[in-house]
Amino acid sequence: MIFIYSRLLVDMKRENDSSAILKNPFVDQGMLEGREEDVAEMIKHETSPFKKTSRDEILAEFREMGVTDNVFSSVPTNTLARLLENIKTAATEQRYPKVHSGSPGSPPILSTVDKKILKALLSSTGGVSSLTLSKELDIPLSTVQRRRKRLEANLLEMSYTLKVERFGWRTATLFISTRNGMTAAVGKEILSLSDGVKSVNRILGENSADLMVEIIFRNNAELLNMVEKMKSINGVGNVFWIELIEPMGKNTDFAERVIESD
Repeated sequence: MIFIYSRLLVDMKRENDSSAILKNPFVDQGMLEGREEDVAEMIKHETSPFKKTSRDEILAEFREMGVTDNVFSSVPTNTLARLLENIKTAATEQRYPKVHSGSPGSPPILSTVDKKILKALLSSTGGVSSLTLSKELDIPLSTVQRRRKRLEANLLEMSYTLKVERFGWRTATLFISTRNGMTAAVGKEILSLSDGVKSVNRILGENSADLMVEIIFRNNAELLNMVEKMKSINGVGNVFWIELIEPMGKNTDFAERVIESD
């Protein structure tokens, strides 16, 4: 892999064309499959500013890896520094895989960088910019942007929630037990009521409830009316409800436990 990266950079500098990757006879195209973004990132950054390190120091590290100097004779020092950084990253980090919907239950493999970005996003409730993350985590901006896109697409749920209390509305959760195996039918009918129903979820637990329904209402009369509507649906057994009075806070520690579990 070190030799391949070296040949790629030499060809790109000589031809000034990233398509040299596809022309290079030393590159097994199968090795590049699924790594196009990694290669593109390497190309993008290979001429960017990098911490000053002498050419001799860089070449010494390559020699420790078993790479001879002559392959780098036409490669600028800044490019060599970037190449060395990419090789070190590749050697210590696992590549973030795409999450396949066809294999439920298989946990994603997260690199150290993925975990850092994921924790930062969760602690910020999603309102932080990629530039800020890049600076705070000391990770290249393009890496943050690319991996953030994957994490948000595969592992995070993001949505806007209307603060109904600001409009004078209240929220309650109804727990409903059903009869004669009609849970699915009852759930669909409750959803069809639409007016005041936020969500319907099938649940399992020690109590006899089969459905959890979130509703909004403006006063006690509307709440009681909604409860009576639920009771009148064919297949409904018991209905009891709870109302949120005061949020006590949120605990984000659970997220770190999940992210760090292997």
